[in-house]
Amino acid sequence: MSKSAHPSRYPADTSNVVDMGDSVSKIQFAIAGVQKAGTTALAQYLDQHAKLYLPPTKELHIFRNYPITEDKLTALIALKYKMAPRSYSNGPLWGEATPLYMYWPHAFELMALHNSNMKIIISLRHPVARAYSGWSMEIRRGREFESFSYCIRDGRERVSSAPNGVHLRYSYVERGFYAAQIRRLLSIFPRENVFFLRADQIRHDDLCLQNILEFLDVVPLDFIPITKNVFPSSLLKRPENLVEDFVYLQDIYKEDLRALSGLTGLDFSDWIIGPPVL
Repeated sequence: MSKSAHPSRYPADTSNVVDMGDSVSKIQFAIAGVQKAGTTALAQYLDQHAKLYLPPTKELHIFRNYPITEDKLTALIALKYKMAPRSYSNGPLWGEATPLYMYWPHAFELMALHNSNMKIIISLRHPVARAYSGWSMEIRRGREFESFSYCIRDGRERVSSAPNGVHLRYSYVERGFYAAQIRRLLSIFPRENVFFLRADQIRHDDLCLQNILEFLDVVPLDFIPITKNVFPSSLLKRPENLVEDFVYLQDIYKEDLRALSGLTGLDFSDWIIGPPVL
């Protein structure tokens, strides 16, 4: 059964929503990565299901706040989900979609602290295309002023010199080392709790979406097609030297790419051959 059209994301009957006096339900699943890999579209598809609840605000960053006590984490979730359905045992499963978690230190540890049985969904996009799309987004938002060529070379010092060697904005290259991030994830959550997919599988008629529903232990659904955020776009005007930049990044990622299939069970042979076609 679909949620069909819900102009308000909240139930009309507010007797079945959480208030600050209620005990907090567990977040049962999370779209935890990666940035610019169709996670917005994926969240919109899953939110069509009546048994799955994703907050109207994507990217709550709940599990980025390290260090944090379990009590404070619970209070934060209560605040973020204050209008969510009251119980996941009889109502929808609570979900969260913050693609930063795949990259961010200690995010998976905090997720396990909250719910060691949480199910994790990871969408992957060719890391070269992902880096360019991430840079394009920051350019469009007016938060990046350097060229793509600079950002993937000398500009990486902005990340390495940042606290803990991570950066929310300038980590165009670093976010693409998926194998190391996946190994960390699988050291915290059992393999059966993790679902990997490729961003190009996020289509209403792709069997992958039905497999995700099975993974979440909910009934199948005929998804309504969506047209936005399925294949994240980049700048219309391409920077100079972009072909050379893509080849440069492909070489950086070559060893990481070779490890991906064994870690995820997915076929990445087309990624290993070379960088994305412009």
